[in-house]
Amino acid sequence: MFAEDYPRFIEVSELTQDPDPQSRRRRGRSAIQQSNRMNERYEALFGSNRDIFDGARVLDLASHDGRFSFAALKAGAAHVTGVEVRESLIDKAQETFAFYGQDPETYRFVCGDVFEVLAREKFDVDVVLCLGYLYHTYRHTELMYRLHNLAPKHLIVDTMVVPGTKPTLRVIRERDSEDIRQAAQDAYSVDRVLVGRPSVPALQMMLRAYGFEIESMYDWKGRLAGRPLPGLKGYAKGKRATLRCRSRAVAKAEGWNPASWRAVAEIVAETAYWSAPLIPLAGDPSPFAGSRAAG
Repeated sequence: MFAEDYPRFIEVSELTQDPDPQSRRRRGRSAIQQSNRMNERYEALFGSNRDIFDGARVLDLASHDGRFSFAALKAGAAHVTGVEVRESLIDKAQETFAFYGQDPETYRFVCGDVFEVLAREKFDVDVVLCLGYLYHTYRHTELMYRLHNLAPKHLIVDTMVVPGTKPTLRVIRERDSEDIRQAAQDAYSVDRVLVGRPSVPALQMMLRAYGFEIESMYDWKGRLAGRPLPGLKGYAKGKRATLRCRSRAVAKAEGWNPASWRAVAEIVAETAYWSAPLIPLAGDPSPFAGSRAAG
């Protein structure tokens, strides 16, 4: 198990001894919550996606203390670059990597705002990790634009979502915490930072608009059925989703199979309770003048 094999990440975390499960303003998690989340998220993000990490160059956005950058390397990645705005967390990541003897040539951390770093630096990557970040910003289309320009083969998204069958984006006031304000910087805020939390249909729409298709959606409901593990309530209740996405351009170049993605869309729709998009098959009529597809 990942947490048991690499406990240093929990040891350097800010833990609470006995978090109040009823409190909506609590910060930090207990050691058991951290352990459960590390193990289960490792399985969802890496254990079930080993085929895309073998020999891959990985970019980890908002990499926090580096635990999932490290996990990517242990899943077979050749190199990982983490981007994190909080220097204290990069220091923790580098200390932990050194503690476990990770080859310095296999990783790099960049300190800076995600948007500023993506705008100024060029990255040659196969897989992008966007874990626990989408709900800390309202600049979703800008982020998708930057991801589109990176042109990775795969994108892994793990995010809080809002329920619903419509493509909606709920505006939320971010917690009044200096740590969170640093993570979700907004140069134009005058009080608490405003962020947007997407529904799965909204996320699907954004991904498709910027050249990505959902290949699979992790079955958290099935994974956690009968296993009420502390620290994973959001996943169990469908308030968080984990998506494996693929570049549509790369997929077409490698032999795109629209029938398989139509099946995936139906599975995702059933899981998230939204209407599946119509994905045309070979032989389907092309858009014609006056059709919605042709404008």
